[in-house]
Formats: sequence, C-alpha cells, structure tokens
Amino acid sequence: MSTVYPLDPASPAAGHVRTLLQARERKLRAEVEATRTRGASDPLRVARESTDRGEEAEAEVENGINDAEVARDVAELRAIGEALARLEAGHYGQCRDCDELIDERRLAAEVFAVRCTACQGRFEQARARRG
Repeated sequence: MSTVYPLDPASPAAGHVRTLLQARERKLRAEVEATRTRGASDPLRVARESTDRGEEAEAEVENGINDAEVARDVAELRAIGEALARLEAGHYGQCRDCDELIDERRLAAEVFAVRCTACQGRFEQARARRG
C-alpha cells in the first residue's frame, strides 16, 4: 500500500516520518557535541604544543575537518527542522518549487527532501553554473 502525500500531520505515516526525523536529529546533535568536545577545550592547544611545522599543519587540518563536520551536521539539522515544520503544516511530501508530490522512493532515501527529482536536478544544475 502506497503512502498518500502530502501527509496528514495526524496520520500514522506522519508519525513514522516524525520518529525518523527526530531520531536522526538526536544522532546529529550528539555528533555535533562530540565533534565540538573533541577540540573545544582549546582548539589552538594542539598547535601551541606542536614541535614542528608538520604537527602544526596536522592540527590545522584536524581543526578544519572538525569545522566541516559540524557545518555539514548543522546544515542537515536545519533541513530536518524544516521537514518537521512541513510535516506539521501538512506539506510534507510536496515539492517546494513546483508543488507536485515528491516520489515516495526519494523521500525514503532522503527523508528531508524538499524538491521532486526533476526540480532537484534543475536546482543542482543552476548551482553548478553559478559556482
């Protein structure tokens, strides 16, 4: 049996999606906290304790990786928050650009998808041309 989109916020299907989104949100928050804790005490400590330029470079790379991980996780947390808002508003499963329904296989693969496959393709092409 196929799911009917956009989801009614009170439906069992919406409850399932909500549970998936909230579980991912908890996991990401824990990852962000762990990443921040890894270098939060003093991000420059490793660089100051370095004995040579190689160790300094390693410390800078590690700090850059940590920053990138946090940025990626925070972006996904924003997407999850937006998906939860769409779910509560009764718009979950509806494309942001064309208002058509997003294929349920796409939503199963990326539960916080905001665009149908066609609109996502156009969005990515436009972004590639700009950047």
